Order: sequence, then C-alpha cells, then structure tokens
Amino acid sequence: MTVTTTTVVSPSEGSGNIIDIGTGSANDTVETQQKQMLQQRLLKKENGKRWLPTALVWGDENAHRLWWEANTLDEFYSIRDEINLLKVWAQDIARQVQDQSVMIDLGCGDVTKVVPLLNELERNGKHVHYYALDISRKALENVLAKLPTSYQYVKYTGLWGTFDNLRAWCGNIQEPRWFLSLGSIFGNDEFQIAINDLKKWVSVMRPQDRMLLGLDACDDDEKVWRSYNDVKDCWHRMIRNGLALSNKVLGHEWYRPEDWEVIGVCHRRSPTLTHQWVARATRTVHCEPLGLYLAQGEEIVTNEWYKYGPDEMQKQFDAVGLSNVAQWKSPSGPVYEYLLALA
Repeated sequence: MTVTTTTVVSPSEGSGNIIDIGTGSANDTVETQQKQMLQQRLLKKENGKRWLPTALVWGDENAHRLWWEANTLDEFYSIRDEINLLKVWAQDIARQVQDQSVMIDLGCGDVTKVVPLLNELERNGKHVHYYALDISRKALENVLAKLPTSYQYVKYTGLWGTFDNLRAWCGNIQEPRWFLSLGSIFGNDEFQIAINDLKKWVSVMRPQDRMLLGLDACDDDEKVWRSYNDVKDCWHRMIRNGLALSNKVLGHEWYRPEDWEVIGVCHRRSPTLTHQWVARATRTVHCEPLGLYLAQGEEIVTNEWYKYGPDEMQKQFDAVGLSNVAQWKSPSGPVYEYLLALA
C-alpha cells in the first residue's frame, strides 16, 4: 500500500498492518536516498574524509540478521542495559504518556526493548498507537510478529520508509506524539552533526510532543572494544556487507573485499570515548565510471559510536532548544533514557 497523505490508523482497527509511507515504492525511495548519500559522502570527501553512510550498514536483511546475532553475545552489553532500563522504569515512563498518544519508534530493529513499556501502558488502560519505522519491510514483518496479540488498548502498525518520509507523514497527526530513539540513534555523533540531526526532529515537534532518547555512556575502553570487536566478527561482517551493498546501490563494483581491511578503532576524544569502524585500502582502488580513486592506505569511516554522558547530552539539548523533562539510568550499566520536550 502506498500512502502519499498522512493517514493515521484508528486505534479501533486491528494491529499488524504495514504502511508504505514513501512517495512511491518505499524500496525505491530508500535506494534513491542511499544513492544520494553515497554520492555526497563516499564519492566526495566531507571534511577531508570519505564515509560509508550508516543507512548502508543497516541496509538489508543480511545486516539485520548479523545484528540479531550480535545481540546474543555476552560482549554486546548495551542492548541488555537498554532492555533492563525499560523493564525497571516502565511504570515511571508510562505515567508520562497521555491517553490517546501516538508513539513512533524510529528504527525498530528490536521491539524487545519497547515491549515492557507497551505492556505497562496496556496495564494502565491507556489507548496508545505504536508505530514501528524501518527501511526494511521484512524487518517490520519480523518485529510486528513478536508483539503481543492480546493487547486491548495498545495498537501497533509498521511504517515502511525513511526518516524523511516519516517527518512528512506524521505532520497531520493531532494526538500527542512520542518519538522513540531507544538504541543510541540520535545524539550519537560528533557534536555539530548530532545537533543538526536533532534539529530536524525539533522542527516538527509541538508543545504536546515528546522524544524519548536513549544513549550509552560507557566509559570503559576495554568493554566498549569487546562489544564491537566480538568473537564472531558480527560487526566486522556487517560493515563489509554494507560496503558490498554500496556496489549494488551505485551500480558499479568499486568495492572488492580483497582490496580492503576493516578495523575497529577506539579513541578517547575529550570529553567522550568513541569507537569507529574504518575500511582501509590495501592497494590502489580506482573505479572510473564513478570517478572514484583511492590511494593505498586511504580510509573510509563507517559506523561511529560516541559514548556521551548526561552532561554532554545536556549541551546538545540546550543547543537545539530541548528541555530534559526527566531521565532514567539502567540498573545494569551507564545507559540513559532522556525524556525531551520543546524548551
């Protein structure tokens, strides 16, 4: 189904539908945006660097499968800390949610995190419609199948599309909206980039709207290193999968695995710890149709994680005009959820 106007599924309707919120086929829209990002950030240098956009790392079913595999590993602590936070604080967070609210999960790779909150809203008899957004229709089918079918008050629907699609789609929703960024999505970048991304969401928020933003603030170098450089090489394989996917999106095989090494790098950049994945050319790489030339040793930055604590996050909120209404910390580690409103 293709939706070109904003249509909210009534809470009286059944759960489990998926709405295409692209301007045509959501799949075409996603690939078009991925190609534009590659042209801007990979084929050209941005601030002296080449980047593989995060959307490519998460861009297909293989990526989702590898991410789920990583979630099962003991080393990958952040997902457990996020789940524990929402289990422990679900009652407090649910109190903040108005009846007849709309909750939009911005990148719902794992509904395990949000289920404790949805369960609490159901127990409280609050009529809430939960929308799960993803660029992968298959991923949406998988996550919606994991949500309880017994809910009487909570309804749920999948949204197939991009962040840009979502901001356009949700404009006519009259009910209070909660934008959920539960897994270190927003705020997780170099300061200026992070606030530029947040500003896009602030621009569509109204006084009655909220954002629930989660971020890992772990400051333990070894723990962070082990979580991304896991024994099964899940993240390493995910990065290579994203590089291979860029060949398909661009229509030319500029990336060949034998020409690249992929390495994880931890940095302590005051005031925060970061981890990034870097692809480094082991020989000269030249793709004439794309006008792409990389010398041996040249690097492409892929995923980065910034482990900002509450003080640094407050600077981001102040910079974009958001008020930190409340915050909660996981009982099992330094993962925080921040409840934000327009200042």
